Amino acid sequence: MLEIKPIQTKEEQKEICELCGIEFDVDCLAYSAKENGKLLGVSQFRIFGKYAVIYDLNNTLDIDDLEALIIMGKGTLHFIDFCGVEEVIIKTNNRNLPEILGFKKNVDGIYKVNLERYFESPCQKEKNKRE
Repeated sequence: MLEIKPIQTKEEQKEICELCGIEFDVDCLAYSAKENGKLLGVSQFRIFGKYAVIYDLNNTLDIDDLEALIIMGKGTLHFIDFCGVEEVIIKTNNRNLPEILGFKKNVDGIYKVNLERYFESPCQKEKNKRE
């Protein structure tokens, strides 16, 4: 069973980031993805009042599991939405993951998504892509 959970300690976050080949950021919140106890990936993000930034959404170095990244990305976005944040930027360049999650590249090359009504309808993600 796939489990997406918040990482509880900075020591654990640092260890997981190392296993995923990314830089640990002490100021970030983080989620891990595990299946049957095996680590699949990490998400690191920060909330800055009215907007949030997802810095990392990566598998461990020995795993290539796009589905786990999508589910962890949705979990991260759900938490950010729950905190009342509407605008999110994603900085990961992992495959087509930003587009899959409904982010749209703006004229500056930055991937953004508006979470207003994002979780209300399965079609909202498609609407965000077209706007």
